[in-house]
Amino acid sequence: MSNPYKLLRINQKVVSLAFEHKLVLDYTLVRHFFVDRFPELEEITFTFNRINLFFRKEIEITSLADQLTNFSIADYKRKLVREYWELPICFDPRYTEDLEQHFKGNQGSIRNYHQAFLSTTFILEFYGFLPGFGYMSGLPEKLHLARKSIPNQQTKKGTVAVGGEQLGIYPQDSPGGWQSIGHCPVPWFSSQRQPPIFIQTGEAIRFVEVDYKTSQSISLAVEMGVYQPKKHQND
Repeated sequence: MSNPYKLLRINQKVVSLAFEHKLVLDYTLVRHFFVDRFPELEEITFTFNRINLFFRKEIEITSLADQLTNFSIADYKRKLVREYWELPICFDPRYTEDLEQHFKGNQGSIRNYHQAFLSTTFILEFYGFLPGFGYMSGLPEKLHLARKSIPNQQTKKGTVAVGGEQLGIYPQDSPGGWQSIGHCPVPWFSSQRQPPIFIQTGEAIRFVEVDYKTSQSISLAVEMGVYQPKKHQND
């Protein structure tokens, strides 16, 4: 069986399965496949077109290739997502300066961008960059925004941002080179919570617009531990 990927050695203990196309997988099942077959595996991470394997000791790539002859991504295709998380997003001007610059202050274009954004269902593909920074797919091509040539020294926690074809939410204040399109007052990650993330890879997300006052009220409810994100069935 031919496999549609190349095995790339990153270092003596890390190997990547590099695919030519974007992956649409049930990552939970993929993780189980590798963990069950490789007891020496320490961690597995994902990008849009790679599966990265981190081993506790040096791994022979030829031996790994032999053990992967029965691995086929066709067996791990993501099933239709029947539920989605509803998350609030605030488009107050203090959160949309990047769109103001991109559209040169044209409020009609900014509003059209936000309306198209609100009508889109996103899929959480994987976490990376920062603890709780979720990379989401599904952004229509017309909503793609180029990354900044000069990153911000500080992007605020909760910033909903676009980097190329990807969407993400900053889980903490940090440097960032993506374009801010709004703000989500609901944190995805908390070290005080078990598990620390409440949205799992492969799950769907839709955003609903709230005004600044409502966004602040949600932030307060989150701090008090009384806010519960909603989950809905797809139509």
